[in-house]
Amino acid sequence: MTNTQHTGTVQQASKPETLQEQLRIIRAASSDGIALIDANNHIVEANNAFSNIFGLDSTQQPDIDCAELLWGKDNNTLAVEDPSGHVFTIQQALEQHQALPYVEIDLSITALSRSIGLTITPLTTANQPLSLLIVRDVTAMRETVRLKSNFLSMITHELRSPLNAIHGYLDLALSGIGGELNQQQQEFVQRARSSSEHLYALIEDLLLVSRADSGQARLNRALVSLQEIVADAIEELELMATDNGIDIIVDIPHDFPPIYADAVRVQQVLRNLISNALRFTPSGGNVTISATITNRLDNDESSLLSAAESGRLLKLEVRDTGHGIAMEQQQRIFERFYQVPQPASSRSNGLGLGLAIVKMIVEMHGGQVSVTSSEGQGSTFTCLLPCLLS
Repeated sequence: MTNTQHTGTVQQASKPETLQEQLRIIRAASSDGIALIDANNHIVEANNAFSNIFGLDSTQQPDIDCAELLWGKDNNTLAVEDPSGHVFTIQQALEQHQALPYVEIDLSITALSRSIGLTITPLTTANQPLSLLIVRDVTAMRETVRLKSNFLSMITHELRSPLNAIHGYLDLALSGIGGELNQQQQEFVQRARSSSEHLYALIEDLLLVSRADSGQARLNRALVSLQEIVADAIEELELMATDNGIDIIVDIPHDFPPIYADAVRVQQVLRNLISNALRFTPSGGNVTISATITNRLDNDESSLLSAAESGRLLKLEVRDTGHGIAMEQQQRIFERFYQVPQPASSRSNGLGLGLAIVKMIVEMHGGQVSVTSSEGQGSTFTCLLPCLLS
């Protein structure tokens, strides 16, 4: 009996040691850098991966100010900023028992530029408040994304040049410079021109995505006529609407004031919205483009824009009489490459980039886009843009 009790005591005492050993093995084997930092931002323990990422001596116990390591000697508070611009510190995380949002920062480590992704999570301990810092070197991943983006940008640029030449010669043929076309030839060339416009639109969408991913997307704003932008967008899709028996209605006052915007990008927004509406509207339906000036936002819209931007706004709407969008899908339709399941009577899918491009361009102008829809009753896409100067 005594031996049995003794053996049981030894086994119970070994369990904590085994758990500690397992944790030590996990930390040592992890490819992510793992460190514990105290309430004063000092590292109290770190694994080899952490030391390797930051070029530290792994044979010595690191006694380093974590804020200095990540943000430099002039910053004594380790803080990160979330997408809304709110700044969080380790002290706040410890007091509120909340994890800090994931963030990526660029550092110079051993004279090399590196990109580091990190998370900070507060830990509840009996002795002292600690935070768990996990870091990962994402330099190679970022470089891969950059190379892919540059390749896509290069390809789209190369495609645009011959496509512009095709546009030009088709326009010359339609003008009759090369000789008069009979009615059938005229229709054939018009359809070729419409298809080349569609291809050009796809290239423009891909080019904008690649520029946005590389941080090179820019707006060329000027005072432009909204009526002209709408007319140009409709002209590109008029043949598609005619083929499918859909009427396009424009409800914009003739005296609508000029807008301060990027005309090419706003036309891209309209083209994507109208094209999307045409694909989901059955024959005999209609698509309506309307524009109004709103001075006061209702409760649903007031949260979309800041108070500084909620004076005179352009309210641009594209409304269709199509199949509508289910409520559970409305939250995802602005995601890249997401495609709403289509009824049998709808047309081709496209790339699933159109609405993501719309959202991107509208937000670049400082606005917001939303959708209201009911299944079987059509959809209305609303763009609120602070692009009126007076």
